[in-house]
Amino acid sequence: MLKYNAGIIAAAAFAALPLAVMNALAADAPSRNARDLKEYTCKGVMLLSGQDRDVALALAHGYVLGKKGTTKYEIDKLAQITDKFIDHCLDNPKDNAMAVFEKIAK
Repeated sequence: MLKYNAGIIAAAAFAALPLAVMNALAADAPSRNARDLKEYTCKGVMLLSGQDRDVALALAHGYVLGKKGTTKYEIDKLAQITDKFIDHCLDNPKDNAMAVFEKIAK
C-alpha cells in the first residue's frame, strides 16, 4: 500500500512540476521588468534616447497630474515643464529626476 501511494505521489509531483515552474517564472517576470520612477537620476533620463525619453517624460507628466487629482492639462504648459526639466537635468545630472520634475511641475 505504501509503495502504491508513493508512486501516486511521485507521479502527481512530477506532473505538477511544470506548473510550479511556470508559476514561478510568471511571478518573477514583473520584478525583472519593474521600474521605479523615483530611482532615476537626471542623467539616467537624459541618456534615454528618442521615444524612450518621450515615454519617460509622458509618464512623469501623468504621475504629476494624477497626484494633483486631475486629467486636465495644457500642452504649452507641459512643454514648458519639459523644457525646464531638461535644462535643469543637463546642468545637474546627479539630481533625482522625479523630485526635480515634481518641483518644476507644481
